[in-house]
Amino acid sequence: MADKKTPDDGASERTPDDGVGEKTGQWVADLAEKVMVSGVGPITGSATWAEARLSRRQGSEYRAPGDDGRRSPEDMKDDIDAVIARLIKESVAAAGTQGFVTGLGGLITAGVMLPANVAASIAINMRMAGAIAHLRGWDVRDPHIRTVAMMLAIGMSTQKVLATFGVKVGQKLGEQMIKKIPIAMIRAINRKAGTYLVAKYGTQRAAITLAKGVPILGGLVGGAVDAGATAVIGRATDKALRGDLPRAEEPE
Repeated sequence: MADKKTPDDGASERTPDDGVGEKTGQWVADLAEKVMVSGVGPITGSATWAEARLSRRQGSEYRAPGDDGRRSPEDMKDDIDAVIARLIKESVAAAGTQGFVTGLGGLITAGVMLPANVAASIAINMRMAGAIAHLRGWDVRDPHIRTVAMMLAIGMSTQKVLATFGVKVGQKLGEQMIKKIPIAMIRAINRKAGTYLVAKYGTQRAAITLAKGVPILGGLVGGAVDAGATAVIGRATDKALRGDLPRAEEPE
């Protein structure tokens, strides 16, 4: 006779990697909230940073969010495009040097199984993604929207993000549609993002980690890789959040 399953069979099938992925998923969601919404230490949150750059570009014509004279994102398209290009450029520079991380304190290493420089790059990319989302009219204070920006910031392809939220390639990734996703599913998606991060940086980054063991050369290699990745993520995030549809052949 076949043995009956006991109630804890599901738990016994869990692997250590499942626990690490879940822990990392919680960390990455908490990090997204901090760097996108409130900021960390001297580092302002995404919306504040984006508005500061928009204000600098528009000068006396600038109107803060909520002001009656504030133009719509469509009417400010040229300014927003220019500001986003600047935000990406600043983020690429920060990813290359990572002097940015001094303001993050222990946040980047607290309870997560990722190297500190990887965690720092993720923080930089999240702040950038949140700023792009804000300028494109998305509300990063909403956990649903933060999850979308977070997934793009950690390097998940637009196709994968679309699929996770049940959107077919060829459909627009819309804020109102995303907000209909139950919050319990958002938490599950966060866990999935954590598993993705652990798998990605536990394999693809092995050669970089080894290179960083060599003085000077390691820093140059790591900085160049992080800066290049941030540039790609910035452009992909902007395309996704302004509604450009992904190609079927879009790479992972």
